[in-house]
Amino acid sequence: MLGSWYAYSAASDPDKLPYDLSFWRAGASTVGTALTAWLAHRRSAAALPVAAATGAATIGLGALNKLRKGSYVTRTWDKDSLREKVFNRVMPVVHAAGSVALAGLGAAVAWKRGRSAGKAPRSNGASTAGPLLSAPWYPLARKLGLYYMVFSLVGHWGEMLFCTGIKYGLFKGGYDRENHMLWDQWLFPFPAEGTAAVLAELALTPAKNAVHGAITARSEEGIIPEPIALPLALSASFLVNQVACTSIDYATGMVANRNYELWDYRDMKFNFQGQICLQNSLFYSVIATWAVWVLLPALDKALKRAGDTALDGTLVGLGSFYAFLLLLYHVLPGGKDEA
Repeated sequence: MLGSWYAYSAASDPDKLPYDLSFWRAGASTVGTALTAWLAHRRSAAALPVAAATGAATIGLGALNKLRKGSYVTRTWDKDSLREKVFNRVMPVVHAAGSVALAGLGAAVAWKRGRSAGKAPRSNGASTAGPLLSAPWYPLARKLGLYYMVFSLVGHWGEMLFCTGIKYGLFKGGYDRENHMLWDQWLFPFPAEGTAAVLAELALTPAKNAVHGAITARSEEGIIPEPIALPLALSASFLVNQVACTSIDYATGMVANRNYELWDYRDMKFNFQGQICLQNSLFYSVIATWAVWVLLPALDKALKRAGDTALDGTLVGLGSFYAFLLLLYHVLPGGKDEA
């Protein structure tokens, strides 16, 4: 079932695929299928209800879409194409079989749990299951994966807010009012923002901790007056973040924006080669400083309180849907042929 949805997303033209019932059903089905597999792996009693709900929703909403629009899934191709035969004729059969298999998997887990219930001593109700992978690097990799996916989506919305600020004169610059990807496809992942969050966690946060620690130590020794220790640490961290953010922005521009197709700051004051400008450098640095001093520490505390079960479930569910979005928007995005 996951493979069929991923094939559908890769074969669809994102410019023609609206956020309709078929789209949300695809997202819910990928999440439910992946969670069923994960819950079955954990021998969880929740595997059966999640499997049953996923199968029923996939088939039931598909039938509803067929009645409303005449197709099992929303088509972005010619009605007589090969993709029509695959996704609106073969896919329902695959999903019917997959739904039965999901329910069978959940039932098998429930039956096995029932058999073993009388043999194992009863626990106090607390979960003893560990993380998805028992490896020392896994907790950090899981956190970075969650940050990457979440901030890839949040970064898109931040870009929309920034362009809205330009529209109403809060910032200088220009934006494309006809950019369908930015304004209409608001689940289009922005990998640059996700990568920035990962780099902030791996590089800028340790740099902030080092600067803060060094200044605090000198404050305790009486070298730096205590009232200015924190403002000095914030200022030093801001400068480090500005150098890092501006360097990354410039390097990205020289690689991906040589022809100024993505942005053009040549009309902005205090720009360099049209790739970077003072306004955006300051804006990115303020966001980065807020992130490493406030946002990331708060998220880190929240993740520690959440526990392995919640974090692994979020990683599996969000990861399955994020893969759907990547295949939709970043595999031959736009302009797919009609064959």
